Amino acid sequence: MQGIKKILNLQIQRIPLLHFTFESISYLKTASSSLKRNSLTPASSIRSFFSPIHRFYFRINRFLNSFALIHQLIAMKQNILLFILILLISGCSQKDIEPSFSLQEETSSITLASAANSQTVISFTSTREWKASTSSEWLLISPTSGEAGTYQMALTASSKNNNKNSRTATVNLVSAGLTQSFTVTQSPAEYVELEQTAYYTEAQGGSLQVKFTTNLSTDELAIYGTASWLTQPANSRTDQAYVVNLTVLPNEDEKERTAYLYFCKTNGEEEEILNSVTIIQEGTDTNTSTDYSADKTVRILQHATQGNGLPIVLMGDGFLDTDIANGTYDEVMNKAMENLFTEEPLKSLQSYFNVYSVTAISRSNKFDGYNTAFQCQIEGGMSTLITGNDENVIDYIQCVEGIDVSETLAVVVLNSPSYAGTTYFGYYSESQVTELAIAYCPIIYDLENDSFRQVLVHEAVGHGFAKLEDEYSYEENGKIPSEEINNVKVLQSYGWAQNVDFTQDENTILWSSFLKDSRYSSEGIDIYEGACTYMSGVYRPTEDSMMNTNTCGFNAPSRKAIYDMVMRRGENRETTYEEFADFDSRNVLQVQTLTRTSNAISRPFTRPHFVHKSINK
Repeated sequence: MQGIKKILNLQIQRIPLLHFTFESISYLKTASSSLKRNSLTPASSIRSFFSPIHRFYFRINRFLNSFALIHQLIAMKQNILLFILILLISGCSQKDIEPSFSLQEETSSITLASAANSQTVISFTSTREWKASTSSEWLLISPTSGEAGTYQMALTASSKNNNKNSRTATVNLVSAGLTQSFTVTQSPAEYVELEQTAYYTEAQGGSLQVKFTTNLSTDELAIYGTASWLTQPANSRTDQAYVVNLTVLPNEDEKERTAYLYFCKTNGEEEEILNSVTIIQEGTDTNTSTDYSADKTVRILQHATQGNGLPIVLMGDGFLDTDIANGTYDEVMNKAMENLFTEEPLKSLQSYFNVYSVTAISRSNKFDGYNTAFQCQIEGGMSTLITGNDENVIDYIQCVEGIDVSETLAVVVLNSPSYAGTTYFGYYSESQVTELAIAYCPIIYDLENDSFRQVLVHEAVGHGFAKLEDEYSYEENGKIPSEEINNVKVLQSYGWAQNVDFTQDENTILWSSFLKDSRYSSEGIDIYEGACTYMSGVYRPTEDSMMNTNTCGFNAPSRKAIYDMVMRRGENRETTYEEFADFDSRNVLQVQTLTRTSNAISRPFTRPHFVHKSINK
């Protein structure tokens, strides 16, 4: 570096140009005065006069030539010095500095808590530029690269560790061929693991044992029941085995009834539900059907008066022949149809639909996966999953003469008061994805309970007809993984899932038009993080909506998606934003509707399932 300093301080020698010029001018003045004194100048005088001028010309010429040469040398010298300077500087930056990492904390035991977004920060120094990476999606790193220097790196768990065991991730620091690795561990969450999540008991009652395991101490675990017909005579818990002994009182009602056991972690005044058990007790009319004569009969509930007549087929599972004979089945189907058209925009577009009811007689009303028409089974516990036999559902759809299965929304109402619901779509016909969807929903609590209406609309209209995504999120899920993002983008390629997005750019997000429209300012449309059950990395249009808690109406982007679907399929045309906004302003009187009337503890809803199945037999 001393060489650079010397070069920069080098002074270029200046030529005494001013002195030379003044001297030359003085000579010309003397010569001019001499010429003026001689009016007639002989040739020798002229020569004597011009000879110095001639010499002066050559002197000037030599000077100018010399000056040009010097100027060139100066420029060359400056270029040479600049080149040398660049070489010296380059030589310094490319100097072989050994890559190394110096971690200021002990990295052998980096442990994160089990909760989502739990974080720790480490400090390290790198002598060269560096990059950091990990192959585990649950661990987030920030920053992931930098120049030489000292850095603080945040290590964050993107989701809750719901496993019984700890999970680990390896972080790799790489610099100029040097790799230094360390391990990050996330502790397991407190858990309650159930031997089974659903129990079916007979109407006469009896004893019931619920077995489970947990890593909580006795003082940390609380167990609650939701029904008075479940009693606990004794608590037989040991350190090795955990058992809840229950007595089930007789059910004198004709219909089955459902209760839940909630296993909670207690922490002072706060409690966290870790798991639950669903207990279903049969009613006194739990018999087997003998008369199947009405099975697969079709009842037309509504003829479309506009458009192509979009088909909806209602059917029930777990209904006996006696339920058909006494009118219960038709009453449930009528109520289900009424509920489907209680929220805008379908409330104003009801005339575009053909609605049918197909009678389905089950052998029994016990949802064990075998004895009902569609073999439905409620998973129970903390899950709201319902499984069924979609081939049987399609078979009953085809009982409607001339129906296009590929365009049908099938709604299967379970003869059960359980809180559950699941929708299936993504059925193919000749390699083309169809609009067929199957929505399963029980008669939640009772026929007139608003939870039945809300869940039915959420599942059948939101997921089934419009193919909307869920807008709720759970803390334990953390950041949405890239695989899930790709799955949602597949749905969006079909024109579905228009109510969620993966950008915060207000100019490109799917509902950007609503953000700029003052007509929708009162709806609170914005960019809210959290959807598709994940807390971060995915965004929804409103704080709450029908696709979030079920307690509100559809938000404007979802209403537009439903309206667009009706027009595209019902009138074979595309719509414009202004067309929808005009329709919406004339038909949507309120955004918020009824709130949840049930006091049941909220449990996570199951996301819709993309089945990748063919409907062709």
